[in-house]
Amino acid sequence: MRKANGQTLIELIAAVAVIGIGLFAATNVVFSNLNLVDRDSDSVVSVNLAREALELAKNKRDSNWLEGVAFDTGMYSGTDYSATPIWNGKAATYSFDFGPNDFSDSKTKVLKLTDSPVADFLANYSTGYIGTTSTFSRLVTFNGICANGTIVGAGVTCAVVGSTKIGIRVMAQIRNVRKGRTKDITMYEDLYDWR
Repeated sequence: MRKANGQTLIELIAAVAVIGIGLFAATNVVFSNLNLVDRDSDSVVSVNLAREALELAKNKRDSNWLEGVAFDTGMYSGTDYSATPIWNGKAATYSFDFGPNDFSDSKTKVLKLTDSPVADFLANYSTGYIGTTSTFSRLVTFNGICANGTIVGAGVTCAVVGSTKIGIRVMAQIRNVRKGRTKDITMYEDLYDWR
């Protein structure tokens, strides 16, 4: 009779090592993909929050035209040009709160509303809003556009630079803090008084 040859211990260790490396790589790819999904979904939400703020400003300008008032009414408060939108998705009207000036203000936090007719509706913090705090913050800044091309910010008017105001640059800043990482997105649009 012949003796059957089997695997040696070294061959067994090599096979286990190859399988272990393959499983480690596969696990690493799965967790990497999960992190990418979180990052991508956060980017989509950030862009949508910024777009919403720009659209609210555009709607405000158009509503002002229809009401026969100055196109920038409600888009500044004295010398304060930084704001957060106040809108819960239910009301037909909205406004801008000019209290916050930077992301340290709690009113820039975005809540996931629990009392909204739309599932998972996100809105800036406001008195009476019921919801849970999300990882997002939003701040909107309105800067004047002068006829001579100068963009003026808080405390400066076009008259100071010897020009007239012909539009507003609306800048929406979104900050997302997740797992200790901060990701900022800024979007802007220039709105002109075309009347």
